[in-house]
Amino acid sequence: MATQEGLDVYFFMFTGMLVMFLLSAAVVVLFFVYQKKFYNQQVQLKETEADYQRKLTRNNIEKIEEERRRVAKDLHDEVGSIFSTLGMKIIQFEKKHNTSSGSIELIKESKLLVDKGIMSVRRISHNMIPNELEMFGIAAAIEELCFQFEGTDGLEVDFESRGLDKCGNQEIELALYRITQELISNTVKHAEAKRVEIMLICNNGEVSYDYHDDGIGFDHEQVRRGLGIHNITNRIEMNGGTLSYHTAQKGFGVSIYFPVKI
Repeated sequence: MATQEGLDVYFFMFTGMLVMFLLSAAVVVLFFVYQKKFYNQQVQLKETEADYQRKLTRNNIEKIEEERRRVAKDLHDEVGSIFSTLGMKIIQFEKKHNTSSGSIELIKESKLLVDKGIMSVRRISHNMIPNELEMFGIAAAIEELCFQFEGTDGLEVDFESRGLDKCGNQEIELALYRITQELISNTVKHAEAKRVEIMLICNNGEVSYDYHDDGIGFDHEQVRRGLGIHNITNRIEMNGGTLSYHTAQKGFGVSIYFPVKI
């Protein structure tokens, strides 16, 4: 009898321990399931936030580009027209009136100023809406941009491109054009550089862009805080690209990569 009671005690103890083990295992499993679900929710939330941020950035950049097109059109149509009319009025005045040598010199100077004004309006309008980009593609547009900066403070700009006839993404082409504008402008303003090298390649559906100047360089904190780099980063991330920059006492460089489907 005692033996039977002992077996019963052991059986109940074993059963109780088994139940406790199973309950503990169930709690552990539920905990890990909850943790995995929570982690997945956090990942999904971050992806949603990142996607929202990309859409917000795209919307802001599209608005900026739209405003640039409007201002460029107004400059070309209205301000350019005013300068052209003023130039014709000066010519008419010169033909109708006998003027002294001093007046003739003043008229010449006025005509020169009007011509400079017309050229400035065309240049600003062109920078806002790069016609070469829409008509001839990114290579021709950057080539023209480099030509504009060539010789500024003795700057030499070397641009090379390969395989771009296979890459027709207009958003990425516009991003690369604006990025090049920003980078060369920064080089001219801050770098004290004498040479800029730009390489743009499309290979197997991927676009790579490398920019380097031989200027004084910047520290990483300056680069990180710079508004220009922030704008560049936004344009790159908006189009699914990646950015890395390298800077030292001699020179500043940027490498950009876009995974583009042919």
